[in-house]
Amino acid sequence: MNPVPQPAEHQLSWRDYLPAALFGIAITAFHILHGRKLAASVLLESYNWVFDLDSARFVGGWCGDLAGNMGPAFLARHALSLATRPFCLGLTTIVDDPRQALMLLTALCAGCAAAIAYLLACRFCAAFVDRFILACAFAVSAQPLMLGVTPETYGFALAGNGLHLLLIAGYLGTAPKLRASVIVSFALNAGFTVTNAILNVVSSIVLAWNRMPLRHWLAVETRTWLWAGIALLAVVTPLAAYYDSTLFVKSSGAPKAIWWIINMNRGEAAGLVRVITSFVLFDFVAPAFTLVNLPAPDSHVMLDFREVRYGLPGTIALALWMLGMVLGVMLAWREENTRRLLVICLTWLLANIVLHWHWQGNGSVYLYGAHTAFTMFAILVVGYAIALRRFPVAAVRSTALLMVCLTAFNNIALYESMIEFLTSQSH
Repeated sequence: MNPVPQPAEHQLSWRDYLPAALFGIAITAFHILHGRKLAASVLLESYNWVFDLDSARFVGGWCGDLAGNMGPAFLARHALSLATRPFCLGLTTIVDDPRQALMLLTALCAGCAAAIAYLLACRFCAAFVDRFILACAFAVSAQPLMLGVTPETYGFALAGNGLHLLLIAGYLGTAPKLRASVIVSFALNAGFTVTNAILNVVSSIVLAWNRMPLRHWLAVETRTWLWAGIALLAVVTPLAAYYDSTLFVKSSGAPKAIWWIINMNRGEAAGLVRVITSFVLFDFVAPAFTLVNLPAPDSHVMLDFREVRYGLPGTIALALWMLGMVLGVMLAWREENTRRLLVICLTWLLANIVLHWHWQGNGSVYLYGAHTAFTMFAILVVGYAIALRRFPVAAVRSTALLMVCLTAFNNIALYESMIEFLTSQSH
């Protein structure tokens, strides 16, 4: 049997970055247009209105009064949250409203993730039409779409994972070595959500397998961690000293606070089936909202994705996504480099499923899907690129376009209903 042709790893140039930037700007504008009215809604007034997200915390934490919004335990888990303050305070100066500035920052983050998705498609697809189809598929998929108007660290974690996969896609044929880009990626992932640094470690292990001695790999990895830690300290320490010097006094209590967060009584827990469903299905195609009645102190209705309920367009869209994923896995396995990327993505997906099945901080698990959305998208990109070489191009493109259109029809309607729900609630 002849091996499946491997998609060439395209070296990025300004001809790729320019349309990526324009696509990112378009997605940013889309979220600004739809999300501006949320600045005055309950979303930024109190907690847990959608997906157990605490968006109200970031009005002060990123764009206003820091006190009470970001304690040492939070910064220990999300150190680079503090680094968003200069950007958001600058936006606040421009728009003269911290809430509008926060929504603008959130939209910019979504636009950045969309641009990364376009560039990831550039790594494997030569034609603009294929890159555009894939980038649109990512932009209208449920996880990045919903995060485009809900301020949280998960949006930055999504973009950080995407950036890492974009870098890895360029290094598939080589063993790990100390690179500035790898150090930056490690610092970003560890800085926005500390457990996301595991993705970097998994990637390094897979790329090193059968390519370099264990001792050599440990030396490279140790230096990467060391320089990433220095970079994080160099960014976060001056910001903490400038914005809230009391964080240093309180920092000794951070490990204990984190221990209590991890081991506290969590109440409602999702089973394994719901965790898998939330990560694998709901990341792509949003189901109908479930109305969850929250107990005190929230005592209000929350929107969440907890039931597999789809209309006909959503059902067809989901079937096409799953078909693309299955084909992506089958085709990517046939070549060494794409197999390595596949192993990285599947290992990270499995690790997140096990982690969040065992440990959940919320009744909702959908919000954690931000950690896995880009890895599954990467599988789709590789599968699509190989399919173009294996099957009639017109059939591949028309099927993908149908998937994008049906996904957009389903997801954007729910996206707009979420905004309408939030703006209609009384404070």
